[in-house]
Amino acid sequence: MNDMKKLCNSINACLTKKDSTSNELQMGEIVYLFRVKSQLTQEELALKANVCTQTIKRLEGCRERVSDVTCRGIFEALGVHITRLTKLLEE
Repeated sequence: MNDMKKLCNSINACLTKKDSTSNELQMGEIVYLFRVKSQLTQEELALKANVCTQTIKRLEGCRERVSDVTCRGIFEALGVHITRLTKLLEE
């Protein structure tokens, strides 16, 4: 599942946090941005992604890492086409 790592690297290359010492977004912050843009609550996203709400909360709070399979399901629930987005971000 190299494309998840590639996606994160591409997003990090385009988006940086001004107040962060590492200048990188965590996966949970990326999910949060897409969720808010999609106007979904954590509960709605969890239902669409077939995961529990606590998984979304822990992920967005950067308190837990999730598997690539779970992360892919969350991105698919958000309507994000990972390969296409990665290619767009690299252009």
